[in-house]
Amino acid sequence: MSRTGRILTLVGVAAAIVLLVVVQKRGGDAKRIEVGAVEERVITPTVLASGSLTYQTEISIRTEVMGRVAELLVKEGDMVKRGEVLLRLDPATLQAQVDALEAGLRQSRLAIERARVAAETIETKWRRYQQLRESGVIDANTYDEVRSQRDQARVELNSSMEMASQTEAQLAQAREQLAKTVLRAPIDGRVTQLVIKLGETAVPSATSIAGSDLLTIADTSNMYAEVNVNETDVARVVPGQTARIVPAAFPEESWEGVVETVAVSPRQVQGQGKSYPVKIRLNATPELRFHTGMSCRAEISTRASDARPVTAVPVQAVRYEEGQTRDEPARASVFVIRDGKASQRTVDVGIADDAWIAVTRGVTVGERIAVGPARELRFLRDGDRVEEMAAAADAPPGNPPAADP
Repeated sequence: MSRTGRILTLVGVAAAIVLLVVVQKRGGDAKRIEVGAVEERVITPTVLASGSLTYQTEISIRTEVMGRVAELLVKEGDMVKRGEVLLRLDPATLQAQVDALEAGLRQSRLAIERARVAAETIETKWRRYQQLRESGVIDANTYDEVRSQRDQARVELNSSMEMASQTEAQLAQAREQLAKTVLRAPIDGRVTQLVIKLGETAVPSATSIAGSDLLTIADTSNMYAEVNVNETDVARVVPGQTARIVPAAFPEESWEGVVETVAVSPRQVQGQGKSYPVKIRLNATPELRFHTGMSCRAEISTRASDARPVTAVPVQAVRYEEGQTRDEPARASVFVIRDGKASQRTVDVGIADDAWIAVTRGVTVGERIAVGPARELRFLRDGDRVEEMAAAADAPPGNPPAADP
């Protein structure tokens, strides 16, 4: 063999050795993958929305008269009964008006009595003069003078009575204004907001100017979640559907509710497109835990009542790959784990909720599949060796597995 041939042979052997080492190294470099099982579950398609908690009835208390707060009988968080006194404004000015009008009314009534006596006296005189006129004892001028006095007395009596009526009306109005210095609870409920302070001046509403809110009372027996549903999902939401409400302040807790109303007019949110307000009534009110204004999310169930268990996998286990052409749909697949190797398998998927997705073809219940972590699944390839590791959680959140028949 020539020297050149020997060199080529040695180079070939060296390359083969290097290739063998690389292959063995790659084969032994197993990827650490979280593994779960294909399960049979009831899939509940949901519409996700966010919003805030509110009470069914929430009333802002405002004053109708101006005055300084003389007594403040409640504090924020107090429970109150309908008709219970909440606060009192200083009544001094309005009380003075009432006192003055009451005095004026007394004077008006005395004036009526004087006018009535005068009218009755002149009436008697006029009747006597009428008889004398008919007998020819007095002349027409004397009779006409007495008759004029009678008419004048009648006018003065009517005027006194009219003035008394006006004073009575003014007094009734002043008493009504005085009564408004005492503010009472319009409903049974809880004081959820107290704005005014003792000694501050309460200002009533005026034309085109809103008065100051003094406090807010809410009926806490019924709580609602008011959420905004995207216009692409609102057609699937109807009254009567169930929902799960999760407050941002208590992410580990959830409360069941029922959709009561779906708005027919959209709300434009800048930068987020159109959404429709949906009102969800909570089945139970967590007293003193949830508060009005708290942010929350809602998972509105849109499934039919006869939903049955289906073969399902966690949503994060499904990989989607674009089709070869624009018209070709994306291909869904999962990695089935067997004998320490990942085998990519095409699947057909169906309905899904926020945690599980139905698989109509490609895997069977009980098969083990790769479910995470996401950074490893992104680069996992068919045939890769894998090392199973404990999942971050036993199962993703969602509906429980279907019960055995």
